[in-house]
Parts: sequence; structure tokens; C-alpha cells
Amino acid sequence: MAASWTRHPIVAGVIGVLAGALAIMLVEWLAHQWLGKADLAQPATISTPMFASVLVAWVLGAGTAALVATAWNGGRSLLPGLVAAGVLLAGSVATMFAVAHPLWMVVGASVLMPAAAWLGARSRLVRSR
Repeated sequence: MAASWTRHPIVAGVIGVLAGALAIMLVEWLAHQWLGKADLAQPATISTPMFASVLVAWVLGAGTAALVATAWNGGRSLLPGLVAAGVLLAGSVATMFAVAHPLWMVVGASVLMPAAAWLGARSRLVRSR
């Protein structure tokens, strides 16, 4: 019997991106509830805790995307998870170009998002015996 198309790596990657984006939205929404909202037209209104909460959201989103995509694919390959997290990393890079971010956040996202993606994908990888 052929494998279901729903387990295809591309479908797994799309599901992973959606799951990661949902995680980012949830964490950022919670941060807005606790920390308030800044005026993006005036970057000076963005506090360090606000930037930190966004970094946490991005890292959790990348890890979630990788974990979900790899699990959705049956744990056969890291590729769907890493690609899904890569899409979210690309989105964070685009955001960093659109709104000025502190250097520590750029470095943090560059290091922590790929690390979270690797760990998330590896956690669902099924090793063949």
C-alpha cells in the first residue's frame, strides 16, 4: 500500500510552518498582554523585555515548526523540519530589516533559531535499526 499523500515531506513542511507561526503568534500575544504594545513608528518605545519576548517567540516557533514537521513526516527525515524552521528564520530576518533590532537579538536569532530547529527535528527523528 502506498504511503498517504498527507505524510509527504512538502505537506509536513507546510504543517510545520503553520504550527511554528501559531506558536510565535501565541507567545507574542501573551507578551503584548503582559508588556504592552510598542509604537513601531517610534522604535524608542520598544523596550528590552519586548525585544526579548519576540526572540523567545521566534526560537519557540522554530523549534515547534521543526518538531511538528518532522513528526508529521513520520520521523523519516530531518529535512521537512529544518526547512519549515528555515522559512520562519527567513521571516524573522525580513522583520529585522523592516524594524531596527538590537545586535544581541540579531545574533540570538541567528544562533538560537537554528539550534532550536535542530533539537526539535532530532527529537522526532525515528532511527532505523
